[in-house]
Order: sequence, then C-alpha cells, then structure tokens
Amino acid sequence: LVWKICPIFFGQAQEIMEGYVDAHTSKIYSFLDKVDYFNAKGSVYPISNDGQGADGTLQQDWPMPYMTVGSELTTTGGNYNQAGNVTAKLSGEYVEMRDFCNSQNVAEVTQTDGINWGGNAARASSNADCEVPGFGDDSNTHASRTGFYELNKMKEIARSRLPKNNWLKGQLVAKMNRENSCNAYWNGSTVNFYREGSGCGNTGEIAAVFDHEWGHGMDANDVNGGIAFPSGEGIADLYSALRLNDSCIGRGFYNDGRKCATGGECKICTGVRDIDQAEKKNGGPWTHTMSNNKCGSSVHCIGVVYSEAVWDLYKRKLQQGPFNYDENTALEIVTRLTYIAAGNINTWFTGPPTFSGCGSQSGYRAYLEADDDDGDLTNGTPHMSAIFEAFNDHEIACPTYQIPVFDSGCPNNPQTQPEITATPANMGVQLSWTTVSNSVEYEVLRSEGVMQCSQGKVLLGKTTGNTFEDSGLQNGREYYYIVVPKGVNDACYGPSSDCAAVVPSAQPYFTVDCSDSSVIDFDVNRVPASVSRQCVVTPYDGWTGSISVECNPTSTLMGIQCEGESVFIKAGQSTATCTITISIVSGAEMSEGSVTMVARGRSIERTSSFDVTITKGGGPQQAIFEGGSPICKKHGSSCDSVSLLDGRGLNLGPEPNQPNIRGNDCIDGSSGTYHEDESLDKIFVRSLDDKDMTEGSLIEVTATVWAWNYGDTDSADFYYTSDALN
Repeated sequence: LVWKICPIFFGQAQEIMEGYVDAHTSKIYSFLDKVDYFNAKGSVYPISNDGQGADGTLQQDWPMPYMTVGSELTTTGGNYNQAGNVTAKLSGEYVEMRDFCNSQNVAEVTQTDGINWGGNAARASSNADCEVPGFGDDSNTHASRTGFYELNKMKEIARSRLPKNNWLKGQLVAKMNRENSCNAYWNGSTVNFYREGSGCGNTGEIAAVFDHEWGHGMDANDVNGGIAFPSGEGIADLYSALRLNDSCIGRGFYNDGRKCATGGECKICTGVRDIDQAEKKNGGPWTHTMSNNKCGSSVHCIGVVYSEAVWDLYKRKLQQGPFNYDENTALEIVTRLTYIAAGNINTWFTGPPTFSGCGSQSGYRAYLEADDDDGDLTNGTPHMSAIFEAFNDHEIACPTYQIPVFDSGCPNNPQTQPEITATPANMGVQLSWTTVSNSVEYEVLRSEGVMQCSQGKVLLGKTTGNTFEDSGLQNGREYYYIVVPKGVNDACYGPSSDCAAVVPSAQPYFTVDCSDSSVIDFDVNRVPASVSRQCVVTPYDGWTGSISVECNPTSTLMGIQCEGESVFIKAGQSTATCTITISIVSGAEMSEGSVTMVARGRSIERTSSFDVTITKGGGPQQAIFEGGSPICKKHGSSCDSVSLLDGRGLNLGPEPNQPNIRGNDCIDGSSGTYHEDESLDKIFVRSLDDKDMTEGSLIEVTATVWAWNYGDTDSADFYYTSDALN
C-alpha cells in the first residue's frame, strides 16, 4: 500500500510535485515535478527603434516578465505552468500597459500551451505606432510590448537595490501612444509616452525614455519623497544611463538627423541630451557656472551638472588611479551609491559656485555618506577622493577644509577577481567561483539582452559561499553573470569576475533528497552507535549514469561520521534510493546542527541536509507526547509516562492526547466510569540494575491499571516491539 501525495509548498498556487510513499514504512519511492512549463514572449526594442545595430532593431521572442497569464504571474524569464487555453494580459504585479491605439485598453491574447505576442520585424506602415501582429487586439503594439519588458526590468533592478521600498512593489501604469509627439512625462502616478511625429520617434519604444520617466517616480517615492531641487531631471537621467550603460539619454528621440543640445551641444547623440562630457563639443565638464550662464530656468539643462558628475565618477574617476577598477565593478559601485544616496537628497547643490555641495542634504554629502563605512566623514570613506574629484570638477563639492578628503575604511581589501563557472540548468543557472583572499562575501549579479554584461544588473544576492543558483529563466535565452568580492563592509569592492555567458536549457539533471521529519539523536554515553537513512535520487530529462552520494566533511559535527554509496540511473528509471550510515564515535561533544550529503554526477552537484543532535542521556526520564503516544526521547535508567495516560477514553478523565496509540487499533470508547471501569493510567519502564538501559539490560515494566470490581475477570496484555510504527 502506498500513498500518493501532491503537496502545495509555500509560494505556489497549485500542486506541482507528486510523490509516492510507502504507507507502512514511510519510504519515498518517487517525488517528481509533474508540471509542464510554458513561456510567454514577444518582440521588443532593446535600446531604441532607430534601426542602428542589434540594440536598435526589434528583437524576437524576448520574455514577458511578471505578466498575468490565466491565474498566474510569469517568472522573470516569462515562465508559467498553466496548461491549455489561457488568456494573457500586458499587465502584472508591477506594470500595466494601457494603449491609446485601443482606447487605453490593456492588450489581451488567448493561446494554447505558451504565449507569443509576436511583433512585426520593422515599423513598416504609415500607421506604425499602432501596428499589431494580426492577433490579440489593437493594444498589442510595439510600444506596449517594449514598455512592458523595459519597465519590468528597470523595476526588477531597483527592487534588488531597494527591497523595502513599497512603491517599487506596487503596480505602475504606463500609457502608450498618446496622440502627440516629441515628449513623455510622469504625472505623479503614471508614465506617459507619445507617438512618432514632428521629427521625433515614438517615445514608447525607447528604453532610456522609459527609464527616465520611471526615474521621476522613483525620485518622488524614495526616502525623502518629492522631486529633488534644483532639478529632478539629472537623477532620472542617471537611473536610465546606469541601467543602459549609455550616456545618450533617449537615443532615437530625434529621427530627423538632429543631435541633442541641452547641457552642451552633442557630437553624435540623437537623444534629448548626453551626460558624458567627452561626447559634447565643448569637451569639458558642464559646471555650476556654465549652468548659471546658459540654462536659465531649464531644469533639463540644470540637471546635467550633477548627472554628468556622477557619470564622470563611474567612467573616469573610479576606473583611473589610484582605484583602477574594471568597468563592471565601477558600475556596481556607482549604482549602489546612487540608489542609496538619491533617496536622501533634498537639494543636489545650492548657493554660488565654486563649492555648492556643502548642504546637509546635498548630492555630494549624500554620496559620501552612502560610501561611508562608519558614520564619520571626518575619517574618510573608501572612495572619497574619486567622489570629491567628480563633484569638484562640476563645482558642486565642498571645500576640503570643511570635509577633509582621504580614502579609508577598506583595510586588506580583496585584490584578485574570482574565476566564475556558469552551468546551464532547466530554466536556471548554477554558478560557482574560486575563493578570493580577504573576501567577506560575494555579490552575484545578472543581466540579459544584446548589451550582455555592459549594462546595469539585477543584484541577485550576497553569499559567503562559492555557489549560487538562479531560477525562473527563459530556456534558450543567453544570460550574463558577474561575481564581485566584497571586503569588510558593503562599500569595499574587489575586482569583478569576468562576464560569464550561459544559456539555460532543458538538459538532463538530477536532485537528491536525504531529508526526514525526524531528528537523528545520538547520546555521548552510547558510543559507538549508528543510524541508517535513505537518500532518494531523482533524474530529470533523461539523466543516466552513476551518481555518488557522500558526506560533506565540512558540515559534519564533531564526533559524527557518515558513509554514503553510489547509485546508477538507467534509462527510464524514475528514482533511485541509496542508504547512508551516520555514526557517532569517540570524541563527540553535546551539540546540534546538520549534516550535508553531496550527490555528484558528471558536472552536476546537488546537496541535501538532515538534522543531528548529540545529547547526554542518563538517569530517570519522563515521557513527552510525540507521534501519537508518549515517548522518552533520551535513553536513561527509566522511562515514566507520568500523567500522560491518566484517564479513560473520550471525555472520561479526560485522558491527555486521547487515544494515545500508534496506528489505528484499539480506539478508546466513551462508556464506563473514570477510575471504576478498566483503564490504563501509567507505564513505567526501568532497568533492574538502575543503570542506563542498553541492549541486553534486564528490564521491568510496571503498568498502573484500573480493573472492574476485584479484577478477577480482567487481564492485562504486555507487548513490545523493535519498531513502534508496526
């Protein structure tokens, strides 16, 4: 007899796993993921719709992340598991697209076993803004698809940096293809984008414009709230530039040959402005003085002063001596500083040039405080000289006699880059890397798309170990990873690993499960002793071959040893079971923890853990209620049920934890009288020599019972077993 179990785990909306368990022994025969996964995808403009290179050309089959499909939300890679005919919407937990090409309706499409929003290869018609691929509805435009992807990815990065920000957890409404041209805006609650016209491209098909308008919302909903003074345009530009790694804000905004001129005349940028001084004809920093002379009241022009300073920090100051960071590390440092600092800035700079960054909530001071390691700016910060130089070049720093400048706070910083290995898995990636001396932890970051690692990244997590697993990805799509070693505090960066590219795929793999609901409990007074436990190895997607299951010695408690074995998976085999032996030997000390088993096959490694306690038995023991009846969990010289059995069945006594049995035999009734009719009140087991009971000890069992009348018509039966479950 076996039980079929289909549990729903935390975070799941439906049954996914199916298991078969022996009803008598609890042995697991199989435990499998029985769900067929499907993918939602569509065509997207990566950076611009200007037709220049891969990043300006419509890309097919990009994942639609966090999108509503039937009763589910897709993963970051567009995966969902509801089979059959389902309806998908360009709406989800974080973003909803409303398109003016279809009366502000949200695009819907109904398809079977997968969602493909499609998309024409190019803007070909005279009504290109409202082009649709011929299925779905009239809201399935280039702008709605592109905006849904881009805004979700922008928010995904931001949530990884500011996980406690409630605005980022909510839904942002984007209104596409508004009947106007040459603009886009944030209105305090929604982001809005215009159609092509008057020499301007469709602003709802340009990633930097999405990110910029979203950036206004971020500025208005950060720690301080409200748009920063004297201009909120610079921080919106920075959110865009750091995500896309592009100083040209809105490439393709002008599609009639014009170049930008705000904050300096641009050399090649067809966006609204460029925040890299080297890409402008004036060839020098856009300073506070120049802003006063040339910007007037234009907030877009004024914002270039500080956005250019932060871009210089990233592109120049941190990548030059004395720091000499690689591009990925410099980008991560500035991204971290910006997300932390921006929320605390009220006025980026104020007062006359040359030092206008001394205010308590200035941009310069906020970046220093974000970089600080101990809350005291007077003793320096890890990158203080670079921050000072970048802001000082633009006349928005503070004099060194007010805030002395020197770099400190990262002693014995990591100096070498980790070597990273990325192994594909089904809808996921397994990462491992070499240990870097002086590293306290490692940051793991991911990017995707045509810009590979040369763009802003999702901070997947931090770990003190050397492995990481990423999941929810789109099979067949290339993803990119870096690992950055960190020093003694969060502002201390070592050099990033090289960029690792990997394509998830449904390839053979396996899992191992050695877990059990019970804890292995050893006694230091009973050495040696051993316990056996089963590990279940489950192959997937056609895995065959030998798998070794061994104890990880680094996880073993003192005095605990374990011995595993190998299994061989044949074609078509659903599971394999191996037996591991866990032993306590001399030298064990009282403790508790876990032991990890490692299953290795070819290049795949899987782990599973179980709990172990080492206690000290001895002397009289009192039972506790567990598993259906009283039990003494520690061995000793006696075991006393105390009052746990006192009573007679239902509501007569009453007997605690009634019926106090293992299995389904001898269920108590409800007739009779307490302490007159037959009942068992107590069991007491002891060794006759009063020493701790061991194998071979002479044992006395005393039962305290109530018998009817004089008891001459009643009898008592005593049973024992080596397995209380049978």
